[in-house]
Order: sequence, then C-alpha cells, then structure tokens
Amino acid sequence: MMLAHDLRQGVRGMRSSPGATLTAVAALAIGIGANTAIFSVVDAVLLRPLPFAEPDRLLMLWQSDTNRHTEREWVSPANFLDWRHDSRAFSSLAAFSERGFNLTGSGEPERLDGQRVSASLFPLLGVGTALGRTFLPEEDQAGAARVAILSDGLWRRRFGADPAIVGRSILLDGESVAVVGVMPPRFRFPGEGDDLWVPLAFDGKEAARRRSLMLRVVGRLAPGVTAGEARAEMETIAKHLERAYPEENAGMGATLVGLQDQMVGDARAALYVLLAAVGVVLLIACANVASILMTRAAARGRDLAIRAALGASRARLVRQLLTESVLLAFLGGALGILLALWGIDVLQAGIPADIPRFSRIGLDPRVLAFTLGVSLLTGLLFGVLPALGASRPDLNEALRDGVRGTSGPARSRARATLVVAEVALALVLLIGAGLLIRSFANVRGLNPGFLPKNLLTLRMDLPEKKYGDLGTRSAFYKEILDRVDGIPGVRDAGLVSFLPLTFVGGSFAFQVEGRPIPPAGQEPFTVYRVVSPGLFGAMGIPLLRGRTFTDADDDRAPLVAIIGDTMARQVFPGQDAVGRRILFGVGPQGPDAPWVTIVGVAGDVRQFDLDSDPRPAVYVPYAQETLFWFAPRDLVVRAAGSEPLALAAAVRTAIRAVDPDQPISSVRTMDDVVSEASARRRFSALLLGVFAAAALILAAVGVYGVVACSVEQRTREIGIRMALGARRRQVFGLVVGQAARLALFGVALGLAGSLALTRLLGSLLFGVTPTDPLTFVLTALVLPACAVVACLVPARRATRVDPMVALKCD
Repeated sequence: MMLAHDLRQGVRGMRSSPGATLTAVAALAIGIGANTAIFSVVDAVLLRPLPFAEPDRLLMLWQSDTNRHTEREWVSPANFLDWRHDSRAFSSLAAFSERGFNLTGSGEPERLDGQRVSASLFPLLGVGTALGRTFLPEEDQAGAARVAILSDGLWRRRFGADPAIVGRSILLDGESVAVVGVMPPRFRFPGEGDDLWVPLAFDGKEAARRRSLMLRVVGRLAPGVTAGEARAEMETIAKHLERAYPEENAGMGATLVGLQDQMVGDARAALYVLLAAVGVVLLIACANVASILMTRAAARGRDLAIRAALGASRARLVRQLLTESVLLAFLGGALGILLALWGIDVLQAGIPADIPRFSRIGLDPRVLAFTLGVSLLTGLLFGVLPALGASRPDLNEALRDGVRGTSGPARSRARATLVVAEVALALVLLIGAGLLIRSFANVRGLNPGFLPKNLLTLRMDLPEKKYGDLGTRSAFYKEILDRVDGIPGVRDAGLVSFLPLTFVGGSFAFQVEGRPIPPAGQEPFTVYRVVSPGLFGAMGIPLLRGRTFTDADDDRAPLVAIIGDTMARQVFPGQDAVGRRILFGVGPQGPDAPWVTIVGVAGDVRQFDLDSDPRPAVYVPYAQETLFWFAPRDLVVRAAGSEPLALAAAVRTAIRAVDPDQPISSVRTMDDVVSEASARRRFSALLLGVFAAAALILAAVGVYGVVACSVEQRTREIGIRMALGARRRQVFGLVVGQAARLALFGVALGLAGSLALTRLLGSLLFGVTPTDPLTFVLTALVLPACAVVACLVPARRATRVDPMVALKCD
C-alpha cells in the first residue's frame, strides 16, 4: 500500500518537471543501453561456460620450444600419438587439424571449411549429433571407409535440411564420402565457420612425423586429477620424448591451457576495457541525474519542509525520494533495452570474425537480469545523495524562501563536485580512446610490403586426387593465368600459396651451403611461399636485387628461390645473397641433395600480421614445388581501374572454362584483407571512441546544468553587480570562469587517474606509450574547451539580466 503511494507520488513528481525527467531518462538510457550491449558480448564470449560436459575439466595441449622461445606450438602427429598412449592424467585426448574440401556433384561447386578430427573428439566434449551418429573408432584408421559429419548450417544451406542425408554419399575433392551425422545448430568447434568434420585417419607416413606441426590437441582430465598434476605428467612425458628423439624433439616441452581461456584468447583484455568504459559512461550519467535530482529537490524544498513539519520522518522522505529515483532508473533501463537491441545488431555486424562465440551474442534472460540489476543499482546510486540532502530541510528557511526554490551552498558544492567527477571520468575515457585510435592509425600506417589498392583476390584450392601431379597442376595454373591476363581491365595476375595476413603457418627449417649443420633444436626457420612468376609484379612487391622468376623455372630447370630482405640481412649479413644455396630441412646430405639457388632478393612482406616485424621469407616457383599441400591457392589480380571487384565475374568465368568443377571462394579485395588484419584494433578503438564521445557530451551537459542553475540562483547578485557598473563582458567572464574552473579541476583529477589506469592498456597499444604526452595534452585541452562551449548559453543569459527586475523580484 505504502509502495503504491510512493509510486504515485513519484509519477506526479516526474510529470511536474517533464524536461528534467526526459533529460534524466535519456542520460540513463544511454548508459544502461551501452552497458547492456557490451555485457551481452562479454557474457557470450567470456562468462558463459562452454557448451560441453564439465567444461572446466577440458584443457588444450601445446608443444613448447625452448630453442625458439615459443610456448604454444601446434603438435606433430607422432608426439600426439605418444601423448595419448603414455598419459594417465587425461581420460581422453583428441586432435584436430584444419582441412578444406571441394564439394561437387549436384549444384554449384562449393569450397567448405572443415576439420580432420580424432574419433574421440565428440565423446570427449560430451556432445552428440542431432541426426545420425558420431565417428566410430575403426573409422579413424588408415584405409577405413570415408565418412563425414555435417554442420547444421551446411545441412540446411546445401541439402535443404533433408533428414535422409544420413547414409547418403557426397563428393568431397572428387571422392565419395558417406554422411553419418549432422551436428546440433549451436555446435561450433573449434571455429565458428566449420562446415563438416572427417576422421583424422593417419596413414603410416603421417603418423611417424615429428617435425610436422599440424595438430591442435584437447584433453579431458581424468577423475580426481588436477590441472597441475596433468602439467607435471606432460612435462615428464615431453622429457622422455626428448631423450628418445633428440634430433626432432630437442627443447620440446608441453603447455597446458584451459579450453575456455584458449578460446577467448587475447580478446579478454579488450572486452574488459570496453566493459569498464561503458561502466564509466554510466557513472557519468548517474552523476548527471544526481545533479538534476538535487536541483529538483531544491525546487521542492517547501513541499518537503511541510511534510517534515507535519510529522514525516527522515526515513520516510528518503524512501519516497529513492522510490522516485528507482522509478526513473527503470524507465531509463526500459529505453536502454531498446537502444541495446539496436546496439547489439551494430556490434554483430562490425565485430571481428576472430572473436570467439560471437554468434551467441544477444538479449537473453542473463543479459536482461543484468539490465534489471544495473537499473536498480543505478537508481540507488544516483538517488541516495539527493535523497539524504533533501530529507533534512531547514524548516524556517524552507518555509520562508521555499517559493523561490533556492538551494544552499552545500547543494551547490555537491553539484559542482559531481561535475568535476564527470569531467575527470570523461578525460580518462578520452585519453584511453585517443591511445587506441593512435595505435590503430600506427598499425594501418605500416607498409605491408605490397600495394593492396586495386587488387582482387580469390581462392581456388585444388583437389589432390585431380591435381596431385606437378605437371597437371602447373598446366592448370598456366592456363588460368593466360586466360585471366587476357581479360579487359586486368593489368597483371599472380598466384601464391598463402595470401599475406591470412595464414600464420607454412615455415620450414633450412641450412646454408658451406656452413656447419646447426645443432638439433637450433635450426633457422623461414616462411615458405609458393608463387607464380608474375606474383611480385601483380602484388607490387619490389625486387631489390637479382632477378624474378620466369616460365623457364620449371621442373626441368635447377631449383631456384627468391628470399625476403630480412632473411638476406639475417642469414647473409654484409654479403650478397644472390647465388648462394640453401636446403630445406637440416641434416647430412648426399651429392644429389636438392639445393636451391637464390636468384633474387625481394622487399619484406608482413606475412602473418601487421603489427609485428617482417620474418625471414622464401619464395619458390610453383612449377618446382613438390609438396602439393603448399601448392598455390590464392589468385591475385591487379585491376587497371579502381573497382577490382568488377572483374570478379570475368575471372570466375575464366576459371570455370578451364575446370567447371573447381570451387571459387573468398572473393574480396586486398584492401579488405588488410582491413580485416586490423579489425580488432579498429573495433576496440571505434567503440571506446564512441563511449568517450558520449561521456564528453554527458560531461558537457553536466557543466551546462550546474552553470545554468548557478546563474539562476545568482540572479540577484548579478543584478547588483550590473547596477554597480559591471559590464556585460565582465559578467560573461564571471560565468565562463566558473565553468573553466570546474573543468580544470576535473582535468587535473582525470590526468592523475589516467596516468595510473592507462597502463592497463599497454597490451593493446602499438607505437605509442600509455603516457603519450601528445595524447594527454590534446585531450586535456578538449574538455575545458567543451566546458566553455557548454556554458555559453547560460553566460549570455546572465549578461541579459535586468538589474531592476532582479532586485525587485527579490
């Protein structure tokens, strides 16, 4: 009954001052909506447990290499098989490896992203199929009948959700494969875009490889075994393997990481920074609303005094005022949910594809419960200070001056303190946003080593059954390049095994002719890329010394290579690398060893990412490549005009004319590839910039509110000053000076806080320090300028005070 009465009073109070109510609700909606949207991302990516049985018992296992100072190397097949045989700390171990497939037969040829997995993977995760079954152990053996499990997305997209697909055969890479199951809609492992899974089924040669780092391994702890005990056991096993295979396993250890932590990766820091940022925005909104409520409480001073005089206790007044605050917060929360719905759509459209579990982002009961809790906490947070101040009125003063609704010095100081806090918090956000934006600009300003403008790229993975022979493969590539070069609007074209910035692997150990064989575990490594002769010209990679490849560099000619400038400087310091010979692989060699002659040195290309230094790299011509799995798959086409995507249809037609069954995928511009390489930095910088802008606007509104209220309260004082001869310019300066002082106090406090807090951004920065002077100085100038702009209207209003009216009304 009493609650209903408080709610009715609260509604009447909000209706009595609609302008203040709308301003407060809008500020809260921005803060709560932003928090809801970002929390939905944090919850989906970081907080929700993995959708597997006992996910806290799942660990990722990596090889470590003390010689190369790496903690998380992929695992070789032979080491994985030994781990699985020797380990007792894990009830089960499973391995998986990325594998693409060409789906042909009925319909348009399609390139699918898939995984080769151990038959034990699905039981280990504790998941089953929606249709059919998972793999049988005997299907994970060399020579077994070929089978596959489809994702729900592929099943619906390609096969119309036909339940009869189980038991049917499909054509993968030209071979018949039986479908044995379809996974549930929400199953995604290890990646978001996997279309199907097939058994690993190592053959004898593959199972014996210890240098081929191609697997990722996941394990489930045995009952009663802790992660620490499993780490100790794996280190023991690694030392045993190092003694047993000193050449291959020298320096090799094992690293264990929780599966949840592994899947989240380095997204954790950026998402927590964004969550902290929207929390700051909400605090600023709360400070604004608290200031509004203080002003409204001052206007209601006579009403509260009368209620106190009639016997209302302080607790009763506090409860009434807090009820109004919470009601205001819930209105802001309701509107914030609508803003969050829009914000989540924007986030899903712009979130980087490598953020894990982004498909689960959305408003669900957990997120709505968070919004409800935030709304309640917010109402109490911004309502308690005004309620405590307003619930203790000076009855004599309030009843005498209540008509005028003045507020005392204490309330004025409280509102000024809130504004100083708003400015300080806004400054922290602005500096953080400035640092991230500068980092993003620094990364995008780096030279990737090629010219991405006007460059079209597309992928065509060749099936081994059809193109396993080097001669057949080379003939296909040559005919494709000849046809594409003849398309109007094409300036140049080339092929490369792995497009820069799209693949972090493909490295080989090597040795240099005439030098001692390096000890086991200390072999130098180089990035290995297979290219066509025209690749350097098509991508705009400069040739620094020597010559490029020609059509004469085929399987009948001596083996040749072009190396990158970093490799030339590191391996041949102070020498000319052209004419020197290297050998892929390390160890004693006979007279017929396949030594490769370096015929040129090319400019460095950032192969793996934009923000790390170029690594040693070597290029070999496709006509001399004998490792089929490194055959060129990416076609690059330099357009004569500024619209490279306009050539996509003609290029696709040219490829289909050579092989109608060859799928084509990943059609995009090289500008898009470069943009995706910095997508996380762009995402973080953009969002933090938006939140900082919102904080700046809210802080400016706070300054405006305090100055406007001050002008209204000081009308008599201003009138007296003007009656005594004060000029309008002096009155204007008086008001602007008040705003500037508040802003400067806030800036001083914000700078001190930023010096401490921006150090937390260190791992997200590139080319700029957490205490970058330029960012601090420029940001510190922005806030006082905005504060001055915010007070211009009340300052002009003050200069128009009529002294006679001001003195008469008092």
